Amino acid sequence: MHLFKSDREKFENELNKALSERNKGNLESAVKYFLNAYEIALKTKDPEISKRAEEILFYALFYDALVKKTAESFSKASQQCKKLDPSRQLDIGLAGKPIAGELCRDLEIASMIVSLPEFSIDVARRMDESLASKYEEIGSKLLAEGSRRLIIEDYLKINDPLSTIGFRFLGYSRIVRALKIEADNPAKAMELYSEAVAYLQQAPAEVKKFVDSRIGKLSKTTRCWVCHREIQGEEINYIYLPASINKYIIEKYGNDSPYIINNGTIAVCRVCYTMIYNLSDALAKNYYEQAMKALQEVEARLNARISILEAKLMSLSVQAGRRYYMRD
Repeated sequence: MHLFKSDREKFENELNKALSERNKGNLESAVKYFLNAYEIALKTKDPEISKRAEEILFYALFYDALVKKTAESFSKASQQCKKLDPSRQLDIGLAGKPIAGELCRDLEIASMIVSLPEFSIDVARRMDESLASKYEEIGSKLLAEGSRRLIIEDYLKINDPLSTIGFRFLGYSRIVRALKIEADNPAKAMELYSEAVAYLQQAPAEVKKFVDSRIGKLSKTTRCWVCHREIQGEEINYIYLPASINKYIIEKYGNDSPYIINNGTIAVCRVCYTMIYNLSDALAKNYYEQAMKALQEVEARLNARISILEAKLMSLSVQAGRRYYMRD
């Protein structure tokens, strides 16, 4: 009877626990047991176990990356994978066993992909040029990978060819850049959005719809009803404001291009709109201040009258008290 387990028994016990937890989908527990096995492999004098230390550490880092899904965690797993024999087959829970050389590259790509924020138009409005450049850089690298798919695509829920993802990222980079300049340079923004259309064949429908809408709006021009300057960019450099438009105005000017009358509104350039808005805001503030001043004056007069009435009531109360005691 063995009173103490050998290093090999301990190692195999921790490794079996790790694989069992992995197969159940408990990846965090699997990482813990892989690290336990790694510690045994580091300290043991058994050469058969010792030589597996780097492989076991890779498994720990690999499943840790699948849990955390951060650029740093995938990068760590990739760096550890490079320490292994490139032809070594790795058991990562898939039907086939990929070789280390192929998996290293996929982990690098995973690190690049998850380093980018999940794209949406609302998020893109807050992005800066550095992120546009990052989308373009990573998109170009993915295009170079061709139409192959990631070995770990099911783990990452990324089921498109890498070239498709690359094209999409290039389109996103154009959208970010266009959003930043559409008010100042609508012609250039239209050019960037048009480039994005060519890249976004597999993009979400709402993104493609936004780009098409933006191209349509940027292509429109009008003359401002206030200053008469020609302006490009509907809802970007000119805005529709409600106005009193009677039959006479519609008949006389309704077809007077490029001035626009649209469902009881007229087109006003951003400069005139902000002037009108700021003026109306200032007038409203002035009226508010005047009203508050008048209310304060009324309140002061009412408070003064209340004080006088309270004093009279107090005086009457005192006089009534005196008469009562005088009768007694």
